[in-house]
Amino acid sequence: MKIKWKWHIALMVLALLAAPPLVFSRASASTLYDSNGFENFTVADVTGQDGWTASGSGGGTAPQIVTTPYPVLGTKAVLLQVPDLQGSASVIDHSIPTVIPGDQTIMVTFDIFRQMSYPTRAQNLWWWWWDAGEPTYGLQWDSGGSQPFQTLPHGWNPGASSTSTVFYQFATIKMVWDFSSDKAYSWYDGVLIDDGIPINNISSLSGWTINLSHDLPTGTGWDTVLIDNFSITSSVPQPTPIPVPAAVLLLGSGLIGLVGYGRKRFLKK
Repeated sequence: MKIKWKWHIALMVLALLAAPPLVFSRASASTLYDSNGFENFTVADVTGQDGWTASGSGGGTAPQIVTTPYPVLGTKAVLLQVPDLQGSASVIDHSIPTVIPGDQTIMVTFDIFRQMSYPTRAQNLWWWWWDAGEPTYGLQWDSGGSQPFQTLPHGWNPGASSTSTVFYQFATIKMVWDFSSDKAYSWYDGVLIDDGIPINNISSLSGWTINLSHDLPTGTGWDTVLIDNFSITSSVPQPTPIPVPAAVLLLGSGLIGLVGYGRKRFLKK
Protein backbone atom coordinates (compact mmCIF):
# COMPACT_ATOMS: atom_id res chain seq x y z
CA MET A 1 0.00 0.00 0.00
CA LYS A 2 2.86 2.42 0.75
CA ILE A 3 4.30 1.99 -2.75
CA LYS A 4 0.93 2.92 -4.33
CA TRP A 5 0.77 6.03 -2.19
CA LYS A 6 4.26 7.22 -3.22
CA TRP A 7 3.52 6.75 -6.93
CA HIS A 8 0.23 8.59 -6.47
CA ILE A 9 2.03 11.63 -4.99
CA ALA A 10 4.78 11.58 -7.62
CA LEU A 11 2.33 11.55 -10.51
CA MET A 12 0.31 14.46 -9.08
CA VAL A 13 3.45 16.59 -8.54
CA LEU A 14 4.60 15.88 -12.09
CA ALA A 15 1.18 16.88 -13.39
CA LEU A 16 1.38 20.20 -11.52
CA LEU A 17 4.88 20.94 -12.82
CA ALA A 18 3.87 20.06 -16.37
CA ALA A 19 0.82 22.36 -16.33
CA PRO A 20 1.01 25.28 -18.80
CA PRO A 21 2.32 28.56 -17.34
CA LEU A 22 0.05 31.47 -16.59
CA VAL A 23 -0.18 33.99 -19.44
CA PHE A 24 -0.70 37.73 -19.51
CA SER A 25 -0.52 40.31 -22.31
CA ARG A 26 2.14 42.98 -22.72
CA ALA A 27 2.76 45.47 -25.53
CA SER A 28 5.47 44.90 -28.10
CA ALA A 29 6.41 48.40 -29.29
CA SER A 30 8.06 49.51 -32.52
CA THR A 31 9.12 52.96 -33.70
CA LEU A 32 7.55 54.18 -36.93
CA TYR A 33 9.46 57.47 -36.75
CA ASP A 34 11.49 59.31 -34.10
CA SER A 35 13.10 62.71 -34.62
CA ASN A 36 15.29 62.13 -31.54
CA GLY A 37 14.69 65.74 -30.61
CA PHE A 38 16.09 66.90 -34.00
CA GLU A 39 19.48 66.80 -32.27
CA ASN A 40 21.24 65.23 -35.29
CA PHE A 41 19.80 67.73 -37.76
CA THR A 42 21.73 70.59 -39.38
CA VAL A 43 20.69 74.17 -38.64
CA ALA A 44 19.12 74.85 -42.03
CA ASP A 45 15.93 74.10 -43.97
CA VAL A 46 14.08 71.04 -42.68
CA THR A 47 13.39 69.75 -46.19
CA GLY A 48 15.53 66.75 -47.09
CA GLN A 49 16.68 66.04 -43.54
CA ASP A 50 15.75 62.58 -42.23
CA GLY A 51 12.85 62.20 -44.65
CA TRP A 52 11.09 65.49 -43.88
CA THR A 53 9.50 67.77 -46.43
CA ALA A 54 8.68 71.37 -45.56
CA SER A 55 7.32 74.43 -47.29
CA GLY A 56 6.14 77.99 -46.84
CA SER A 57 3.28 79.46 -48.84
CA GLY A 58 1.47 82.79 -49.14
CA GLY A 59 4.44 84.52 -47.54
CA GLY A 60 4.96 81.92 -44.79
CA THR A 61 8.52 80.78 -43.99
CA ALA A 62 9.74 77.33 -45.00
CA PRO A 63 10.33 75.58 -41.63
CA GLN A 64 13.90 75.69 -40.31
CA ILE A 65 15.99 73.79 -37.78
CA VAL A 66 17.03 76.33 -35.14
CA THR A 67 19.01 76.41 -31.93
CA THR A 68 19.38 78.88 -29.06
CA PRO A 69 18.50 81.69 -28.49
CA TYR A 70 15.22 80.20 -29.78
CA PRO A 71 13.38 78.11 -27.18
CA VAL A 72 14.52 74.49 -27.60
CA LEU A 73 14.44 71.27 -25.60
CA GLY A 74 17.98 69.95 -25.80
CA THR A 75 19.80 71.98 -28.44
CA LYS A 76 17.51 72.08 -31.52
CA ALA A 77 13.89 72.38 -32.63
CA VAL A 78 11.83 73.12 -35.76
CA LEU A 79 10.68 76.71 -36.31
CA LEU A 80 7.44 77.50 -38.19
CA GLN A 81 6.61 81.17 -38.89
CA VAL A 82 3.89 83.15 -40.66
CA PRO A 83 3.79 86.92 -41.25
CA ASP A 84 0.77 89.11 -40.59
CA LEU A 85 -0.80 88.07 -43.87
CA GLN A 86 -4.01 86.06 -44.24
CA GLY A 87 -3.46 82.84 -46.17
CA SER A 88 0.21 82.43 -45.28
CA ALA A 89 1.36 79.03 -43.99
CA SER A 90 4.42 77.15 -42.75
CA VAL A 91 4.21 73.35 -43.09
CA ILE A 92 6.20 70.19 -42.25
CA ASP A 93 5.40 66.62 -43.36
CA HIS A 94 6.78 63.15 -42.69
CA SER A 95 5.75 59.73 -44.03
CA ILE A 96 5.77 56.45 -42.10
CA PRO A 97 5.60 52.82 -43.26
CA THR A 98 1.90 52.42 -44.04
CA VAL A 99 -0.06 50.99 -41.11
CA ILE A 100 -3.11 48.82 -41.82
CA PRO A 101 -5.14 48.93 -38.59
CA GLY A 102 -5.64 45.65 -36.75
CA ASP A 103 -5.05 45.38 -33.03
CA GLN A 104 -2.26 47.99 -32.91
CA THR A 105 -2.09 51.02 -30.68
CA ILE A 106 -0.59 54.00 -32.54
CA MET A 107 0.80 56.97 -30.62
CA VAL A 108 1.85 60.38 -31.96
CA THR A 109 3.61 62.77 -29.61
CA PHE A 110 5.48 66.07 -29.90
CA ASP A 111 6.27 69.21 -27.92
CA ILE A 112 4.83 72.60 -28.93
CA PHE A 113 6.03 76.09 -28.03
CA ARG A 114 3.46 78.81 -28.87
CA GLN A 115 4.36 82.48 -29.18
CA MET A 116 2.01 85.28 -30.30
CA SER A 117 2.88 88.59 -31.89
CA TYR A 118 0.31 90.27 -29.64
CA PRO A 119 -0.75 89.21 -26.12
CA THR A 120 -4.31 88.55 -27.32
CA ARG A 121 -3.69 87.11 -30.81
CA ALA A 122 -2.68 83.72 -32.19
CA GLN A 123 -3.02 81.87 -35.49
CA ASN A 124 -4.16 78.30 -36.14
CA LEU A 125 -1.80 75.36 -35.70
CA TRP A 126 -3.20 72.26 -37.45
CA TRP A 127 -2.01 68.65 -37.53
CA TRP A 128 -3.39 65.65 -39.40
CA TRP A 129 -2.87 62.18 -40.74
CA TRP A 130 -2.71 62.05 -44.53
CA ASP A 131 -5.45 59.44 -44.44
CA ALA A 132 -9.26 59.41 -44.25
CA GLY A 133 -11.35 58.52 -41.21
CA GLU A 134 -12.09 59.84 -37.72
CA PRO A 135 -10.31 61.15 -35.74
CA THR A 136 -7.44 62.06 -38.07
CA TYR A 137 -6.85 65.76 -37.35
CA GLY A 138 -6.50 68.24 -34.51
CA LEU A 139 -5.52 71.85 -33.92
CA GLN A 140 -4.76 74.75 -31.63
CA TRP A 141 -7.42 77.33 -32.43
CA ASP A 142 -6.63 80.98 -33.07
CA SER A 143 -8.13 84.01 -31.31
CA GLY A 144 -11.31 83.96 -33.41
CA GLY A 145 -14.44 81.83 -33.33
CA SER A 146 -16.16 80.27 -30.33
CA GLN A 147 -13.10 78.44 -28.93
CA PRO A 148 -10.24 80.98 -28.89
CA PHE A 149 -6.89 79.75 -27.60
CA GLN A 150 -8.14 76.17 -27.25
CA THR A 151 -6.18 72.97 -27.99
CA LEU A 152 -8.31 70.26 -29.61
CA PRO A 153 -6.06 67.18 -29.98
CA HIS A 154 -8.69 65.30 -32.01
CA GLY A 155 -10.35 68.35 -33.54
CA TRP A 156 -14.13 68.53 -33.72
CA ASN A 157 -14.64 64.81 -34.18
CA PRO A 158 -17.59 63.19 -32.34
CA GLY A 159 -16.93 63.06 -28.60
CA ALA A 160 -13.70 65.09 -28.77
CA SER A 161 -12.88 67.68 -26.12
CA SER A 162 -10.49 70.62 -25.66
CA THR A 163 -8.44 72.58 -23.14
CA SER A 164 -6.63 75.93 -22.92
CA THR A 165 -3.49 76.31 -25.02
CA VAL A 166 -0.22 76.86 -23.15
CA PHE A 167 1.82 79.86 -24.34
CA TYR A 168 5.48 80.81 -23.92
CA GLN A 169 6.63 77.39 -22.76
CA PHE A 170 6.79 73.90 -24.24
CA ALA A 171 3.81 71.61 -23.68
CA THR A 172 3.59 67.99 -24.82
CA ILE A 173 0.70 66.71 -26.90
CA LYS A 174 0.07 62.96 -27.09
CA MET A 175 -2.58 61.28 -29.23
CA VAL A 176 -3.36 57.56 -29.13
CA TRP A 177 -5.42 55.38 -31.49
CA ASP A 178 -6.23 52.00 -29.93
CA PHE A 179 -7.47 49.89 -32.84
CA SER A 180 -8.08 46.85 -30.63
CA SER A 181 -11.00 48.76 -29.06
CA ASP A 182 -11.55 51.39 -31.79
CA LYS A 183 -11.10 54.17 -29.24
CA ALA A 184 -8.89 57.28 -29.38
CA TYR A 185 -7.28 59.16 -26.49
CA SER A 186 -5.28 62.34 -26.01
CA TRP A 187 -3.28 64.26 -23.44
CA TYR A 188 -2.01 67.84 -23.47
CA ASP A 189 0.46 69.26 -20.96
CA GLY A 190 0.02 66.09 -18.89
CA VAL A 191 -3.79 66.36 -18.69
CA LEU A 192 -6.17 63.78 -20.18
CA ILE A 193 -8.37 65.48 -22.79
CA ASP A 194 -10.05 62.69 -24.79
CA ASP A 195 -10.88 59.48 -22.93
CA GLY A 196 -11.90 56.93 -25.52
CA ILE A 197 -13.71 58.67 -28.38
CA PRO A 198 -14.86 56.52 -31.35
CA ILE A 199 -12.51 55.59 -34.20
CA ASN A 200 -14.33 55.28 -37.53
CA ASN A 201 -13.36 54.45 -41.12
CA ILE A 202 -9.57 54.56 -40.72
CA SER A 203 -8.24 51.94 -43.15
CA SER A 204 -4.60 53.08 -43.27
CA LEU A 205 -2.13 55.54 -41.74
CA SER A 206 0.76 56.71 -43.89
CA GLY A 207 2.05 60.14 -42.85
CA TRP A 208 1.68 63.25 -40.71
CA THR A 209 1.51 67.01 -41.33
CA ILE A 210 1.89 70.01 -39.00
CA ASN A 211 0.68 73.32 -40.46
CA LEU A 212 0.88 76.82 -38.96
CA SER A 213 -1.78 78.73 -40.88
CA HIS A 214 -2.71 82.43 -40.78
CA ASP A 215 -6.46 81.94 -41.22
CA LEU A 216 -7.53 85.18 -39.54
CA PRO A 217 -7.64 88.44 -41.53
CA THR A 218 -4.47 90.44 -42.14
CA GLY A 219 -3.89 92.76 -39.20
CA THR A 220 -4.26 90.07 -36.53
CA GLY A 221 -0.50 89.53 -36.21
CA TRP A 222 2.33 87.22 -37.21
CA ASP A 223 2.89 83.97 -35.33
CA THR A 224 5.72 81.61 -34.40
CA VAL A 225 5.66 77.94 -33.36
CA LEU A 226 8.47 75.59 -32.36
CA ILE A 227 8.12 71.80 -32.56
CA ASP A 228 10.40 69.33 -30.76
CA ASN A 229 10.65 65.61 -29.94
CA PHE A 230 8.30 64.39 -32.66
CA SER A 231 7.68 60.63 -32.74
CA ILE A 232 5.20 57.99 -33.93
CA THR A 233 5.15 54.52 -32.36
CA SER A 234 3.12 51.34 -32.75
CA SER A 235 2.50 48.65 -30.14
CA VAL A 236 0.76 45.28 -30.36
CA PRO A 237 -0.27 43.13 -27.36
CA GLN A 238 1.95 40.05 -27.07
CA PRO A 239 1.28 36.99 -24.86
CA THR A 240 4.03 36.46 -22.32
CA PRO A 241 4.41 33.34 -20.15
CA ILE A 242 4.84 33.77 -16.41
CA PRO A 243 6.55 30.95 -14.50
CA VAL A 244 4.42 29.52 -11.71
CA PRO A 245 5.70 31.13 -8.48
CA ALA A 246 7.48 28.89 -5.99
CA ALA A 247 4.88 29.72 -3.36
CA VAL A 248 2.16 28.35 -5.61
CA LEU A 249 4.17 25.18 -6.17
CA LEU A 250 4.66 24.76 -2.43
CA LEU A 251 0.97 25.33 -1.82
CA GLY A 252 0.15 22.79 -4.50
CA SER A 253 2.59 20.31 -2.98
CA GLY A 254 0.99 20.78 0.44
CA LEU A 255 -2.47 20.16 -0.94
CA ILE A 256 -1.22 17.09 -2.76
CA GLY A 257 0.36 15.90 0.47
CA LEU A 258 -2.97 16.17 2.21
CA VAL A 259 -4.67 14.28 -0.60
CA GLY A 260 -1.97 11.62 -0.46
CA TYR A 261 -2.24 11.33 3.30
CA GLY A 262 -5.97 10.82 3.02
CA ARG A 263 -5.41 8.24 0.30
CA LYS A 264 -2.90 6.40 2.48
CA ARG A 265 -5.30 6.28 5.43
CA PHE A 266 -8.05 5.03 3.15
CA LEU A 267 -5.87 2.19 1.78
CA LYS A 268 -4.88 1.08 5.28
CA LYS A 269 -8.52 0.55 6.23
